[in-house]
Amino acid sequence: MKKTKMAVIGLIVAFAAVAVFKPVQAASAIVNPNKTYTYSNMAADLTKLQKAYPDLVKVKVIGKSEFGRNIYAVALGKGKATAFINGSHHAREWLTTNLNMYMIDRYAGAYKSGGSIKGYNVRSVLNSSTLWFVPMVNPDGVTLQQSGLKAFPASYHAALIKMNNGSKNFKRWKSNAKGVDLNRQYDAKWATTRSPKAPSYRDYKGMKPAAASEVKAVLGLVNSINPELALSYHTSGQILFWNYEQKGSRLTSDKALAKKLNSLTGYRLYNTTDFSQGAGFSDWFSRIKQRTAFTIEISPYYNETNPPVSEFPAAWKQNQAAGLFAGYESAKKYSARMH
Repeated sequence: MKKTKMAVIGLIVAFAAVAVFKPVQAASAIVNPNKTYTYSNMAADLTKLQKAYPDLVKVKVIGKSEFGRNIYAVALGKGKATAFINGSHHAREWLTTNLNMYMIDRYAGAYKSGGSIKGYNVRSVLNSSTLWFVPMVNPDGVTLQQSGLKAFPASYHAALIKMNNGSKNFKRWKSNAKGVDLNRQYDAKWATTRSPKAPSYRDYKGMKPAAASEVKAVLGLVNSINPELALSYHTSGQILFWNYEQKGSRLTSDKALAKKLNSLTGYRLYNTTDFSQGAGFSDWFSRIKQRTAFTIEISPYYNETNPPVSEFPAAWKQNQAAGLFAGYESAKKYSARMH
């Protein structure tokens, strides 16, 4: 009787231990992408992710925005090969930050549980590569677009309103808070890229390339991690930009990868005939670094505003494996380059 009683007690204790520790093992989601996702949400979640996955997630500050907000980079993985993924170059396109952050969260959870996503073994991909993210390139612009003037010094309100053509409604804002379009700041075909003559809520390319502090931070990271492949996330049109005047074997290779990404996401490949514009991140990465780059537009077209959060579930379904694609292909490229 005594032995039976002890056995029952032992089972109860064992069950209690499982009940207590199961949520940790289950790697429940930290990031909630189905909301207006702010700079503060991102900063708080990055702290939680690094604490939950200390051997897998590393967070670093790579610079400051023009108004002093941290620009965060996140390393996910253990491999020598690197891929670079970014979001929110444009303020009203902050749904791409939701996507970047949810990728980090879900990939880390799947690594811990030994899971796969759309045929990619997450542990295998992240053991052979490291994914580097800058989830919010433009924290000032995102904050202005989401919160309006109250998030900035009163002494600067008049300048912001002027750059917004006299309006106090900032829902259409794309630029950083100094009125520079960060995705027209890269030194590829900057000189021939069209631009307003003065700082504006959209399209102003600045007085010279790579002058904005946010772009300097991105360039510093890219030069330090030397990625094999890059995904730059934007929001309008559900299309995939891939062609930046590559020639020969690079054109053949990049087109084959573009078709793979097309089959994963369902997004249409965009074939431009106008190469006079080219100051975006992907243009620069492809033309100057001579590496593979894709610009991915994740939502249907919304004119002069942010896509609603209701677009996120579809965007996640289409892009859930895109980061793993980037890591897997980067590992192959790195291996070929090293041998």
